[in-house]
Amino acid sequence: MEAKDIIQLLRLQRHDLMNDLQIVHGYLSMGKTDKVKLKVEAIIDAFNQERTLMNVDCPNFVLWLIQVNLHHKHIHFTYDIHTDDTSLYDYDRVLTNIGNTLIDNILADKLEIITGEVKLMSSNHSIELVVTLNGQSIDGNEWKERLSRKLDDVLIQVKETGSDTRISFSIPS
Repeated sequence: MEAKDIIQLLRLQRHDLMNDLQIVHGYLSMGKTDKVKLKVEAIIDAFNQERTLMNVDCPNFVLWLIQVNLHHKHIHFTYDIHTDDTSLYDYDRVLTNIGNTLIDNILADKLEIITGEVKLMSSNHSIELVVTLNGQSIDGNEWKERLSRKLDDVLIQVKETGSDTRISFSIPS
């Protein structure tokens, strides 16, 4: 990662925080303290989730996840981390590879605007990465085949739920 990329990433994070603070300021100026409380709680929750992400000791995957929005303007993922493991370092390479392969498929299919959630969970038996693409209908069988060709030793499931597509990647421990 080059210095200009780091500066751009910091600029993006600063921009998002300034937007949130302006919303809080607007609510305060209108006397809507109930909305201020909700917004501040949402900001605190987001920072707590980011802290959890930073503490999983999976540096390349964390950087990939944070940079997705920077490098691909039409892709925006939120994330949710549920792991008791303080270190997922041994899974860093495979998780980053999954992320890159997922983006390759999004770009190959020329999907327009992608929003979704990346959920990372660990248990005694596996690490599970679940990606939900909101409002996207894809050819699940084709995606599963393309993903499987590039991701050895990863169990992949693709399921359409309403207008969303859920892709689960399970990595044995």
